[in-house]
Amino acid sequence: MNYDVVSLVLAIAAAVRSFAPDVWFLVRRLLGAGVRIGATALSEQQPQPLAPPATTASWNEGGHR
Repeated sequence: MNYDVVSLVLAIAAAVRSFAPDVWFLVRRLLGAGVRIGATALSEQQPQPLAPPATTASWNEGGHR
């Protein structure tokens, strides 16, 4: 194996090892922001009010409840 290849592999491994925590930090921050944005969007939506059940028969007409 050539010494240039070995030194390149070691340099890449050192760079990955030193920058991996920053990458994970950014990924976690982006995911957290996405969750907050999604929760805000869901909380802003107003649910449709439920209509009360329609009753057509009254007590005087012989209807039972």
